[in-house]
Amino acid sequence: MANKKFQFHYTPTGTRVISGPEVLQQTEDAINNIGQYADQSSDNSEEALSIAKEARQTAQTANSTSSNALAEANAANEKVATLKQTVDDWDADIQSAIAQSKSAVDASTIAVNTANTAQTSASAAQTAAQGSAASAQTAANNAAQALQTAQAAQQAAETAQGNAETAQTAATTAQTAAQTAETKALEAAASAYAVRVINQVLTVSGTIQIADLKPQGNIKAGDTVVGTDGRMFTIASVDSSAGTALLSADYTDLTPSVSYQASQSLSTIQQQTARDNIAFGAGVNAWADSSFNGRVDDYVCPILEELILENGGTQQEIDDAKNSAETETPSTN
Repeated sequence: MANKKFQFHYTPTGTRVISGPEVLQQTEDAINNIGQYADQSSDNSEEALSIAKEARQTAQTANSTSSNALAEANAANEKVATLKQTVDDWDADIQSAIAQSKSAVDASTIAVNTANTAQTSASAAQTAAQGSAASAQTAANNAAQALQTAQAAQQAAETAQGNAETAQTAATTAQTAAQTAETKALEAAASAYAVRVINQVLTVSGTIQIADLKPQGNIKAGDTVVGTDGRMFTIASVDSSAGTALLSADYTDLTPSVSYQASQSLSTIQQQTARDNIAFGAGVNAWADSSFNGRVDDYVCPILEELILENGGTQQEIDDAKNSAETETPSTN
């Protein structure tokens, strides 16, 4: 079953009858709620897109930082190469000093000490060179890792931007669906039939003035009219240019053998007593069962089913709702 907050129902009055204006009002309230949800979805998608842009900018900054680190690592490698060349030059001098010490006996001690000192310096220089090479390698590794992290951050930013664009598209689709639902609801309200009254006695196949009907608005063939004698006719046709309507050739007597005048003034209790005496409620219920309910099923129900399917519902959920409604016991309140 669909979520409870999306289960739409018309709420009739205490007499189980719902007028056209009430159908229109309740439908407009439902559509406005859907529109509000669509607006909220659009606001959320815009916020997600803003976050994605910030993430992308952060990734670009990280990429720039990693490029600088790589440049520093390359510079360190060049310094190591220069230091190694210097050490190699020192080694050649040491070999030359050793050769000279063999040919100069008097200076042999001094030459040996000088050679040892030079050797020690060369070892220290070699150790320093090795340390610099290790540092350079570590810097290169760090630069490579920073580049990898920047690339991952950029990929995440692009993914977030894609998700934001998808959310924006979904919000636009939801807003379009809400507008379509509103249009169909208005069409359903325009197609719904209404019960109207008139302050005169009605006759079979009689002609009445449209301006005398209450309530006014969207008067059409198929609406029903109740006159002051309690007889209910169906409007067979409407002549808009002449401002008249033609009644049906048959009628339903809501108040058998009883007539009344529109100028009477009765209290609420007296009105209820009068309706009970003439079985007005039973007559209205009989008419609703034979005429109005069937027309609701024929016109409104297909439109509501289409709205449910367009907004993510399934045919199985619709069938379950129908079966549940058929098995429910009508309220006696």
